Amino acid sequence: MKKYLYIYNYSPNEKELCEMEFKQIFDENMKSKYYFSNLNFPYQRSVFIKGRLDIINISHQFKNIVEDIKQKKLCYYHFKVIYLKNEITHVDYQESLQRCKDIAFPIDGSVNMQNPQTVFAITKIKDQWIFGIYHDEMTWSLRYHKPHSYSHSLNVRDARTLVNIAVGNNENMTIVDPCCGIGTVVLEALSMGLNIRGYDINRDVSYQARLNLEHFGYDPLFIERKDIHHLKQHFDVAIMDIPYGVYSPFTYKQQVSLIEATTNITHRLVLVTHICMNEELERIGYQIIDQCQIIKGQFKRYITLCERGNI
Repeated sequence: MKKYLYIYNYSPNEKELCEMEFKQIFDENMKSKYYFSNLNFPYQRSVFIKGRLDIINISHQFKNIVEDIKQKKLCYYHFKVIYLKNEITHVDYQESLQRCKDIAFPIDGSVNMQNPQTVFAITKIKDQWIFGIYHDEMTWSLRYHKPHSYSHSLNVRDARTLVNIAVGNNENMTIVDPCCGIGTVVLEALSMGLNIRGYDINRDVSYQARLNLEHFGYDPLFIERKDIHHLKQHFDVAIMDIPYGVYSPFTYKQQVSLIEATTNITHRLVLVTHICMNEELERIGYQIIDQCQIIKGQFKRYITLCERGNI
């Protein structure tokens, strides 16, 4: 069975959010920035995964790795070999350089250090040498700058993570963002190839959201101007960044009304709020599965994953 090494990286204030995403993807608690799994997860979906190593061989003896390459008679054109540093086991620079040379020598083909078509990587974690093909392409950062945005909207990193928390590794789920604003969550879900629809009651905002989708080549009709209370379709999960009343008055009672309205369209909710609303969620009938906070400057967001009985 194929095995993969996922390499994580996050800032201190993102740790809780990363752990929450990890739990939904791999169905266990995160214990390290280096995770071995049989799951072939599309690593580009997560902003926290620095890269993925498709493992070819693992051995306690480095010479066994080299011997295995010889036996497999690997042949690649335009490849290079790198050493992956990690925070668990230190290998000094000269040794890591030599290990890369030892790996590259028995591979037939041609080396291309500037524009490789294949990147092999070797690393040592604790007492094991790990060798494989390394992937670290990132495309999500291209959507940092949208034609339309506003200061309190979710950024790309947070929006992308919310989508992963919502669906985990089930890419067949239907998603709705009923208060989609300028469409960041919708845009990120579409970029992952997921089935999502977005709605917003504000005429100008929903129009700007459609322009954002169109700018990146997506059908603008994935977003419509519509009140959540008028939605009839059922979705597997809803992602709702509840309005905070930054630009227009929006009361606590109205916020609760939006949460209550989600019970008509889904049984699973990822809720973003600026205050803890656990009591209201439980009163409405949601069971809290997981929760964390995002703190940026003076602004705090609560991220809550909750579920209720099928409707």
